[in-house]
Amino acid sequence: MDHTAFLIVVLQLCGTHAEGRFVDSIVKLSEKMKLECIYPKKAVIIQTSWMKHNVTYKENIAVLHANYGIHIEDKYKGRIYFENASREDKSLSFIKSTLEDVGLYFCSIATYPDGTWEKVIEVIQPADAFEISEKQNNPVFTKPGENVTFICPYNRRDSVQQVMWERIKADCIDTIVQCNSLGGQRFGADFKKRALVDCSDQASSMIVIQNVSDSDFATYRCVATGRNKTYVMSFTMLATWNHKRFIIYIAAGISAAVLLLVFLWIICIATAYDKKKKRKRIKEALLNPLYSTQTKNIERREEESLPNQTEEIYINCINPRKDH
Repeated sequence: MDHTAFLIVVLQLCGTHAEGRFVDSIVKLSEKMKLECIYPKKAVIIQTSWMKHNVTYKENIAVLHANYGIHIEDKYKGRIYFENASREDKSLSFIKSTLEDVGLYFCSIATYPDGTWEKVIEVIQPADAFEISEKQNNPVFTKPGENVTFICPYNRRDSVQQVMWERIKADCIDTIVQCNSLGGQRFGADFKKRALVDCSDQASSMIVIQNVSDSDFATYRCVATGRNKTYVMSFTMLATWNHKRFIIYIAAGISAAVLLLVFLWIICIATAYDKKKKRKRIKEALLNPLYSTQTKNIERREEESLPNQTEEIYINCINPRKDH
């Protein structure tokens, strides 16, 4: 068994069965981490409880009640919050996490009429155990709403005792299903109603992820543990081209470009018109003083051309004489 396979087996044994319990998810510790807890079905959620498993007891963290609201224990006030407490999403988000937050967490949701649903999450210290070897990585293409099938072959002669299927993201590992040599199976909380598996085949393991969503585009890993050898195979789910959506995007892009061009054209016309009016005003402002000066010069020349001396006018008057 090589070093990579050994690390995976250690993670599988210590993580999936931490504290002797089946673990639905493993999350890396970070200052702002999120423990995802989303009820997978439609039902009336009455109450959600978050607890942490200590050595001898379970420590209460918070309670979310449909009628009485949210209660957070004093120890966690100012360090945790709930983004979508009014919906099916009851995920617990940390603002300031510390090394003391490493451990096992329980999200318990009481519903009507389905009863109680529980998810177990283990928070571990950051490590390189989440890394995937590119050597055994196989691309699988699909699109939202479709079903995806993964097949993990192994040698029948190696007497495989356990097969583990996992979904791997940057900060967490989600358990999909665990098969044992007797054909028994155990699903992770997020995949009980979405995954199909055949645990009876002694030469390979096959699972089907139904109704793929955007959150499912991630890496998937199969770990088959035998007596003398461990088989590891990983798959990366990638999105295919959606031609209808592509055409819609292209049409929307062209429409946006046309609107932008029309808008720029209107701006150019308005700017040119304003410039033309401005030039006209400047021209008039320059011509008015010149016209006024020319007019004054003409008037002055006309005044200078008029004679300055006055003519004397003589009138002959006849003085009639009277005879005596």
